[in-house]
Amino acid sequence: MGRGQFVGRASERPQPTSDEVRAYLRILLDRNEFDASQRNRRFLAYVVEETLEGRTDRIKAYSIALAAFDRTEDFNPLTDPIVRIEARRLRQSLEHYYLTAGRTDPIRIDIPKGSYVATFTYRDHKEEQAKASTIDDPVTAPEPPKRSKLRWKWLVPALAGLALLFAITTAGHMLIGLEQRPALEAADLANPSILVVPFEDAGSDPSQSFITRGLTYEIIGHLTQFEDLVVFGWETSFRVDKSDESEPVGVQVRPNLILSGSVQSNGSKVKVSAILADGVTGQYIWASVIERDLTTAGLMELQSEIADQVAAAIAQPYGIIFERSAQEISSRPAESLIAYQCIVRFREYWRSYSEHDFDGVRTCLENTIASDPAYAQGYASLALLYVNAYRTAPGSSHVSFDPLHRAADLAERAIALDPDLADGYLAQSLTLWFLHDTEGSIQAAKRGLARRPNNTALMAELGLRYALRANWHVAMPLIKKAYERNPGSSSGYHFATFLHAYMTGDYECALKAAIKVQTPDIVYGALARAATYGQLGDHANARREIAEILNIDPNYADRFPDDLANRNFDPTIVLALAEGLAKAGLLVSEKPRAN
Repeated sequence: MGRGQFVGRASERPQPTSDEVRAYLRILLDRNEFDASQRNRRFLAYVVEETLEGRTDRIKAYSIALAAFDRTEDFNPLTDPIVRIEARRLRQSLEHYYLTAGRTDPIRIDIPKGSYVATFTYRDHKEEQAKASTIDDPVTAPEPPKRSKLRWKWLVPALAGLALLFAITTAGHMLIGLEQRPALEAADLANPSILVVPFEDAGSDPSQSFITRGLTYEIIGHLTQFEDLVVFGWETSFRVDKSDESEPVGVQVRPNLILSGSVQSNGSKVKVSAILADGVTGQYIWASVIERDLTTAGLMELQSEIADQVAAAIAQPYGIIFERSAQEISSRPAESLIAYQCIVRFREYWRSYSEHDFDGVRTCLENTIASDPAYAQGYASLALLYVNAYRTAPGSSHVSFDPLHRAADLAERAIALDPDLADGYLAQSLTLWFLHDTEGSIQAAKRGLARRPNNTALMAELGLRYALRANWHVAMPLIKKAYERNPGSSSGYHFATFLHAYMTGDYECALKAAIKVQTPDIVYGALARAATYGQLGDHANARREIAEILNIDPNYADRFPDDLANRNFDPTIVLALAEGLAKAGLLVSEKPRAN
């Protein structure tokens, strides 16, 4: 087939042959720099081959779904937008690749908006070079910064309260260069964005400088695991900050947040300083210093551990970014919130176990998925909201339908839209748990952790499920790991720690854990404390907690055995709690009523 015979739109330029395109496609699909999932690589291969073969009339969402996404013949593109969603991601991956690693490739493949038919062109490198100074935001590149020791002397006192002196003298130095650039505007994105400026090598041994560059890559990689955060890729990071002043700075981007820092290594120890700043105001938000012994772990393992610690502190649910966002939107009405802000509001509700914001969060999330039917996180969050409505007595009064089956449908839709979404598996796991498919629930959580191994919500929920079944040797390491990685996690997960201590007779430790369970609108925190005070013989405090239980649910003494059976508590735990409550002064039945 000759050049230009298969391209759907006219072009004055010569166009590559079918053989040239196929040979180039094989190279492109093998390149790690082409940031596309395996299924999107199948997507691209399919539409390219169909276009080359002249079968453009067959390139529809239906045929793509069957060929690339393993959908069955009953696939309906009107109800399942998977192809449209992945087409958008594939176009972004192609655009990013040709602006970065692929900017000198001889051929370019595109999938123009409006169809799924591929186009192929030879690259005009003169034209590409003219565009090479812009990625994501086509603005004029700024002049490289002039580093000034005089300004550094002025900055030291201003940063003194942020970290140790070492953190200031190294990580702060990096921020000087940023201040001397033209002001960076906030990114015009639905979710918060972060730019990781290459960390500075503050060590005296040039042979160790590779540690610094490797850590920057690791931190970027770990940050990308958090679904709510837009992370500028390493290509952008390393082109924004050019230390060689003979070369122009590659790009200027518009992040909401800027993470910078430094690494000092002397061969046996490594010290990392990190500072997070507001991308608009330059205000310092967070700082940390991490020191590790290089002799106790391999370098790769050490880089990964440090990067994970930095990324988790910043981007995890209830981390620095979440708390900042929650504070900003706390006073806004639900109707005015955009998608990401709705998710922040939902997570604040989920962490607090408070029902007072249920209606506002529900309205916000329902509006979100109505306006964006492809927003997987919206479906997952709404599913979790309805799970909560089912499992809390106050919450059930907010809905007139079966919230659990609605949650099951929403969770399934969330996973179909995004098979890597941790909250989708969390919602599915909880739904199955309350449908009494305990094994299916545990397997759903495990599938989610296999895809998102650092997700602390999945860790904690799986740990709690195992605790309710009295499987302590599995439960407690999960709970401990979740709180170590994410101290801001919901206080309700301390219930697992309480149960373990209570069931082993360590009532002092049980009480410490029970006090941490802050659930103002549901009974379980008060129940844990009442049972423990009963076992300790502290009748005054026991009476106070019983009053709290009955204030939340006046009929709870009658409902106790059925409630715990509905939540799949191990029978030995039910008996032990009933004993503690009886000693506290609340007589409850030990066995659920027969159905």
